[in-house]
Amino acid sequence: MANDKGRPKLWRIGAVSRLTGVNPHTLRYWEEEFHILSPNRHLSKQRLYRQADIDLIREIKRLLEEEKYTLSGVKQYLAARRAAPPVAATAAPPGVITDADLVQFIHQELQAIRAALAEPPAEE
Repeated sequence: MANDKGRPKLWRIGAVSRLTGVNPHTLRYWEEEFHILSPNRHLSKQRLYRQADIDLIREIKRLLEEEKYTLSGVKQYLAARRAAPPVAATAAPPGVITDADLVQFIHQELQAIRAALAEPPAEE
């Protein structure tokens, strides 16, 4: 199972564990939790991971350990990332709301809410 450069195209769970630093039992658990993670199965039922699977495992690990996401937060993040259309390099036509515009609007709204919450209640 080696490609032209001598590097395997598919990895077994032990090799993936060593590459990613994630225990095999955790990988099996993540396979149940994150349905997007689905390694190929060999006739002998061995899991065979592709490079895309390894990249996804590293992303899940980063979100959990570095970004401190919860499992449900990672699921939402991955679902949103899959659902989002690719970002175009060109500017949006006039009248079209971009992601940056939306983020700026939400940021302003949250600042207004924070300011309103910080004000002491009006006396009647």
